[in-house]
Amino acid sequence: MFKKFQKWSATSMSIALMLGLITGMSALPVHAESAGNTDHGISKVTATFYGDTKGSKGFTWYTSKLLTNSTVQVIKKTDSEADFTKAIAFVGASSPSTNSAEELVHKAVATGLQADTAYYYRVGDAARGIWSETGTFQTAPKSGEFTFIDLADTQAKSEDEAILSSQTLEKALQTVGNAQFVVHNGDIVDTGTKEEQWDWLLGHSQKSLLNTTIVPSAGNHEDENYAFYDHFNINGPAGSATKTGAYYSFDYSNAHFIVLNSNEDSEKYANFSEDQVEWLKKDAAAAKRAGAKWIIVNIHKGPYTTSNHATDSDIIDSNGVRNQIAPLMAELDIDFVVQGHDHIYARTKPINQEGKATTPTKVKDTLNEKTIEYSVNPDGSIYVIPATAGPKVYYKNPSEKLGDKYYNLFELAEENHAAVYGPDPSDNRRPTRGQVQNFVGITIDGNKLTAVTYEIDQNKNDAKPFIVDQFGIIKKDWYN
Repeated sequence: MFKKFQKWSATSMSIALMLGLITGMSALPVHAESAGNTDHGISKVTATFYGDTKGSKGFTWYTSKLLTNSTVQVIKKTDSEADFTKAIAFVGASSPSTNSAEELVHKAVATGLQADTAYYYRVGDAARGIWSETGTFQTAPKSGEFTFIDLADTQAKSEDEAILSSQTLEKALQTVGNAQFVVHNGDIVDTGTKEEQWDWLLGHSQKSLLNTTIVPSAGNHEDENYAFYDHFNINGPAGSATKTGAYYSFDYSNAHFIVLNSNEDSEKYANFSEDQVEWLKKDAAAAKRAGAKWIIVNIHKGPYTTSNHATDSDIIDSNGVRNQIAPLMAELDIDFVVQGHDHIYARTKPINQEGKATTPTKVKDTLNEKTIEYSVNPDGSIYVIPATAGPKVYYKNPSEKLGDKYYNLFELAEENHAAVYGPDPSDNRRPTRGQVQNFVGITIDGNKLTAVTYEIDQNKNDAKPFIVDQFGIIKKDWYN
């Protein structure tokens, strides 16, 4: 269960139970300040989009093998505290964890929810009356403005680094206070098959994760043995492989999001199976036919970055991502691509199907007491890599394989801001670890996309986020 080709059915997983599920036993809470499990408690709780984002939500959590029941309770957030005696319950299923022999993975789906509504929830073993702490989530609106956070590479190889990454997520949610969800561009942990790293990262981030929905893509550091898929309830296409990650899509207001898995491989496409690429083409076309005004892609190994991986063979070879996948982005009318993997901040000009930068009309405005430029009806896709939300950073790539012709594709391609702190003592190929983190707040309001990029420098501004970039896109045919 939860393995290759196994797909979760919202029908089979969302049998509504009522009040009789609740017993008088006291709850065993998740403690956000400590990583990992309690004695036989509940840990690593995540909420994801599953099915119709207006009316359903997916959940994943871990327990000891003693807690075999898989239940999520949901109730509208009408009071300051949740009263779960009035909750509706949905039953899921459990399976042995692939990479943690003493744990069970639980997954469930809540369905039949109301659009644009805040809910309380908790997950646990209803038969034993053992529950997680209370979480919250928001269902998608039928239409209208929304905001999300984009970040990447929380990848931490020690508990201290996981705490740093969890602080980035917490600060992002505090700074972009109206964000309905968080998009993660992959490399969530450093070694996906080492469960203690998930204990650290998700454990220290638990308070944040209990109060948002995460939209993760699989990074190359969680590309083995179902390490990614075990931790998130993903609604991928029927029959798609899940051992190295997962690919999936969803609608949110007037936007369509496509999350790719760059851990697959084929002779024709480096990092992608032919099945996934064909699915991408059909999915994007279907979204356009259904009326999506925006299409946003989340990809870990992106085609246009400015650091180490910009010259990797899986990016630059004839079957590489830049030569095979990037042209599809423009062909399929993808508006915006968020990437990970390269641990540096950069954003491109619009790049067309021929791999050339185009020059859109710009409209200037003022936001956050700063000038912001909006590209009007750009011809091509705009790519952003939001550096890292964790400790690991890279220098800008000086390779002659790139040069001015390549860097002229970028609107912003600076040296890593962490470079001022010198090389890392353990690896002089990279700047000092842990000094600088980034995230992006993105708002879509009808015809307008606005992105504000924040930086956290541990030595500046009391380690509070400050703005380092802002930009946007306007679709003039939808302009009021």
